[in-house]
Amino acid sequence: MTIVGWIARGLWGLIAARDPAVHPKTRLGRALPLIGVVAGLLAGLLAYEYYLGNVPRERNAPWGQIILCSALIGAPIALVATRPLLAWRIAFVSAIYTSMNLHIDQGTPWPFQPVQILSFPLILTVVAIRHPRNIVIWVGVSAWLLVLGYVGPGNVAGLTLLLLALLVVGDQIRRRREVQRELAAEAERTELAQTRSTVAEERNRIAREMHDIVAHHMSLIAVRAETAVYRIEGMPPAVAEELRAIAGTSREALTEMRRLLGVLRDDSVPLTEPQPTLDELGGLVREARAAGVQVEYSPAPGIEVPPGVGLAAYRIVQEALSNARRHAPGAPVAIVIFRDKAELRVFVRNEPTGAPPAPEGKGGHGLIGMQERAAAIGGTLRAGPAADGGYEVVATLPLGDA
Repeated sequence: MTIVGWIARGLWGLIAARDPAVHPKTRLGRALPLIGVVAGLLAGLLAYEYYLGNVPRERNAPWGQIILCSALIGAPIALVATRPLLAWRIAFVSAIYTSMNLHIDQGTPWPFQPVQILSFPLILTVVAIRHPRNIVIWVGVSAWLLVLGYVGPGNVAGLTLLLLALLVVGDQIRRRREVQRELAAEAERTELAQTRSTVAEERNRIAREMHDIVAHHMSLIAVRAETAVYRIEGMPPAVAEELRAIAGTSREALTEMRRLLGVLRDDSVPLTEPQPTLDELGGLVREARAAGVQVEYSPAPGIEVPPGVGLAAYRIVQEALSNARRHAPGAPVAIVIFRDKAELRVFVRNEPTGAPPAPEGKGGHGLIGMQERAAAIGGTLRAGPAADGGYEVVATLPLGDA
């Protein structure tokens, strides 16, 4: 856009632009329109009283003219909070109209009464805060024309400097607000990107872990089914054919599983380190105690679970301990794990700290990761504040055919 077009848009904006909508978030902000109406009525009454005391009696000014001019002076004050540009248009017209129709004796080098003089700086500042710079420039030009046309020569320079100061301050406030909004929007976008990245990273990790575990067992099924014919003597042909069909189906399932999980996993960073199991929870607890967390945990020996279930349980406990250290420092933590024939249950609880509990269902990326880990193996996870102010994480992980 050229400078001429920019200036022309500003001039058109002064004439026809609408004021931006206001969406107040506080009770005072929502009350501003009503406050403006009350202030406008009071300003109109003050203007009316001033005219009664300062319009020369011999001029016989009609009552209707006094009332109309008083209303024109009060209306911009009523509108300045919500429609500042419209308020300035009315104030500009009223300044010309009142000076032409009501001649007051006040001994000042301008024909405007005090209510007008006090309202002009307020309106100009709000316009500069709420509107773009090209419109503000033309508003300033229109105000300067009033100064040149109606103010004595000795006061033009001072009022011009005051006018520039008001517009510059208002423009800087507007610019600062725009920067704050941009920073807030950028922070929101960054947080959203981090959330998506964290969720994607957790899903990739789960996909890699499940891929490695399930692929291993599916490969064993296929190999054992294929070699059973050679390892077992005297096998009936029908059984051998069935085993070959099982082997073929296993390999097809393995191929499809790898294709589906390939959408989620990141093969550019291969997972080479060994994955933790349920038996390694003792080391995790020792690390937490070394970090200053009071952890109560009595390992139940002999609990055997599939590798995927053990890994999910380990990661859930790990994240629950991390959350307890972060959100409830100093609170004792209890860990209970037991299994029955069908499922493994994981229970992690930290005692209340005296601080107000967080609303249930609110959590960060760690909670999302725990829920996805449980859901990935067909389980469920519930995390939230307890009735006494503590916090509980309860996971139910099915064992399948373990």
